[in-house]
Amino acid sequence: MRRGAATAGSREEAEIDVFSGDRGGALRSRLRLGRGPARPRAMTLRGRATLGVLAGVVVLGVGAITTRVAGSPALVPGLSAVSAAPRPLGPPDAPLEILRRLPSSRDILELAVSPSAGRDRAGIDGAGGGRVRFVEIRPAPSTRVDLPGPLRVEYTFDAALTEEIFSVLKRARVRRGHVIVLEPRSGRVLAYASTNAEAFPPQRAYPAASLVKIVTAAAALHHAPDEARRPCIYTGNPYRLRRSQLKPPRRGHQVSLERALATSNNHCFARLAVNAVGSVALLDAIARFGLLESPALGHDAGRVSPVEDDYDLGKLGCGLAGCRITPLHAAGLAATLATGERPEPWWVQSVVDARGRSLKLPRRPRPARVMTRKLADELRAMMVRTTTQGTAKSAFRDRRGRPVLGDVKVAGKTGNISGTDPRGRYEWFIGAAPADRPTVAVAVVQLHDDLWWRNSSQIASEVLKRIFCEKSGCSAELASRYTAPAAVSAL
Repeated sequence: MRRGAATAGSREEAEIDVFSGDRGGALRSRLRLGRGPARPRAMTLRGRATLGVLAGVVVLGVGAITTRVAGSPALVPGLSAVSAAPRPLGPPDAPLEILRRLPSSRDILELAVSPSAGRDRAGIDGAGGGRVRFVEIRPAPSTRVDLPGPLRVEYTFDAALTEEIFSVLKRARVRRGHVIVLEPRSGRVLAYASTNAEAFPPQRAYPAASLVKIVTAAAALHHAPDEARRPCIYTGNPYRLRRSQLKPPRRGHQVSLERALATSNNHCFARLAVNAVGSVALLDAIARFGLLESPALGHDAGRVSPVEDDYDLGKLGCGLAGCRITPLHAAGLAATLATGERPEPWWVQSVVDARGRSLKLPRRPRPARVMTRKLADELRAMMVRTTTQGTAKSAFRDRRGRPVLGDVKVAGKTGNISGTDPRGRYEWFIGAAPADRPTVAVAVVQLHDDLWWRNSSQIASEVLKRIFCEKSGCSAELASRYTAPAAVSAL
């Protein structure tokens, strides 16, 4: 409905209301003249025709303007935008309820499987290495009348690798734990295994412990490289921290940044946070690594406690307190070490409705640049020492002292801390392998009771052995059995 008025100062005021679209499809009009109350007038047949022609001209003009603004080169003579055929609509969006669903417990092993690219199930055990993914049939949400159900959801989780991981967790008698394997460049989740998702939910945030040291090291090397590379001097137990130890002693043990990272020295990283980085730069680095946002649908955002003084900053920088992340955050942190870019994790390959339509999935953003590739390479090179001479050395060596993965090196970081929500000892390991050019990122976290059998670095070592090794030996190329680009199944 359009209304027009006469100019100010005019004795007469005219207003024309034109509207259409009533059930009969007729054009109705009402003319209002003068300042008095409106009085309806009947229109002659000639007047109706004239008014119809004027309305058609207005529609043509608006159609021409709209089409030209949209970027069309020109209108076809006599064809308006209204009479043009409508563009076909794309497929409906996949429901958020489906996208945030995370089948991570052992129940996933009961789902159907779908061979990729026509490979059969037997191929996963043969030399060909055919890939098989999990498929789940889910009801369509009752609120989505546009989606005929049921919906067929295909996940990115590799069936063979998932079975291997649950086998490792069972032999290790892990009561509460999570294992995540990512393809670092794309963010594709290759496996997500949880032993008790009710008592230890994978989507919740937990104390990050010494994993924060990776962020502190990256921030120090960026903002104060000379200070970061200067040897650290400490005395006493390197895992306990008092306020007085924020000031470096004149004499004591000397360690490099690489050694401090490999042995998880709290004194050195607390001082780096206070004296080289500062609270603003450290919080900015934590945010750039994505640890303050939700890593994916259905997962908690990370949290950082307020920093009131240098002691709070020191504990945050070394991981003794102040930061909580989800297991998926940890996997993303490991993936960021590959190239310095942070990918967004995803695990839904396709969603198909009962009509056979592939529903539209959210567009995945490009990986966010967190640090330079050169800095990422330097950090990974330092972190190899964690698995060769540091806190995870025993997990990556066999009884004879030989590397468990042969020539495949792993850049890793351990972390452990006691917590109360839920109560227990949180033990982490994250890693990227092969260290020189990662194709796999892994994160393991356990919540220990008083009794436990294997630590998280040992579980990660077993998982990586399944990825990079076979009976004849270990090599980086064997990971392609699981990391090859996913193909859409025809099932």
